[in-house]
Amino acid sequence: MKNTLIRNILALAIAGGVSLSATSALAQGGSDAFNRPRLGTRWVTTSGSLSISNHKLVGTSLSLGYLTASSHDTAASAVVFLGSTDLEYGAVALGDIAGGSNAFVKIQAQNGAGTFDHAAFYTGNNGSGNFFTLSSPVPSPATLDVFFCGTVATMRITSSAGVQTYTNDYGTTYTAGGGLGTYGSVGIDNYVGFHGACTSAPVHGVPASSMPHDTDLSLAK
Repeated sequence: MKNTLIRNILALAIAGGVSLSATSALAQGGSDAFNRPRLGTRWVTTSGSLSISNHKLVGTSLSLGYLTASSHDTAASAVVFLGSTDLEYGAVALGDIAGGSNAFVKIQAQNGAGTFDHAAFYTGNNGSGNFFTLSSPVPSPATLDVFFCGTVATMRITSSAGVQTYTNDYGTTYTAGGGLGTYGSVGIDNYVGFHGACTSAPVHGVPASSMPHDTDLSLAK
């Protein structure tokens, strides 16, 4: 079942314009379906505590870790599940996560409605950056794809409600590396990392700077 879900993610990436063929500039790197009882040593936790529960990655609030097999990855995808109506986020991190020099791209639920309603292009571990309200609420689960074209990061959110795409110019490039971050009772499944150039990925999206900004409640706790 987990392998089928990973194949579905790859098919979704292809449908969204990401080519994963042998001749593509974007090739699959590290992946994890979390289909086991313990996280193991492939994941290195840099903050908080990460573990596996019900075949999903879970963690304490403000947890962050990276997959050693994603050391060459410059893009990543994961499926984010809300666990309740509390304050929650799931994040994909790209860059030198151990050193704190990474992009931290998250989708967040903070309105108590049981849907994702906000997102952010941050740095480090839920650090500063661009936090904004999504154009419309996103039901759980949602697939979060994150990739770079030069200094511009693209966040693509795919759910039963459709696709929303946002971009943010970080003004800098990050080294390779991929991981995940958690807050609240969120669960994350089917992580897939990729490496290669942005020429094989779509770059169109709404600039995050043009979206309505809001107060990030995850920074107030």
